[in-house]
Amino acid sequence: MTFNKKLNTILIVLMITLFAGCVKDVGLNGLTMKIDDEQLNKPSSKFPIKRDFILANVEINQPNIFIKDGENRISAKLDINLSTIFMNKSTGKFEVSGVPYFKKENSSIYLNDVAIENIDFTDAQIDKNILNSLTSNIKPILDSIFKQIPIYTIKEDSFKGSFVKDVKIKDSELLITFGL
Repeated sequence: MTFNKKLNTILIVLMITLFAGCVKDVGLNGLTMKIDDEQLNKPSSKFPIKRDFILANVEINQPNIFIKDGENRISAKLDINLSTIFMNKSTGKFEVSGVPYFKKENSSIYLNDVAIENIDFTDAQIDKNILNSLTSNIKPILDSIFKQIPIYTIKEDSFKGSFVKDVKIKDSELLITFGL
């Protein structure tokens, strides 16, 4: 065995021992870890997020992040408090989804291409036109939130972030592949 092969074998064994319990696969591409919903739902001090507009005020609470079976996108349920000049404060739920991507600069996973999947305001009768307007106005806010606030971050004191090769969803699991 050449020196490079021995070094690679030692690195893989070392990585396996460091990632024990979360390892999904070890192959030619590197070591693949599964990130579960519990790891994606760590509390963030950045929530709630409040935005004030001319006709409305919006407050977005901590999202519940998950992966739906059969989907290749990460989903999030958001509780939203909305008040407008036309109605009293109302509570609603948004379900959004996005594609995960990795930023090496801060070893974090964010969502891109965020789409609003479902809206439900159970305690208020909201006209369909107002709801459509609300959806189109809140989408840029949601895009901004998920591009600025990571859904998962590799610890700063860990060297793992510099070895990330790929982040993807496969078989309804968020997978991170590490390698040289």
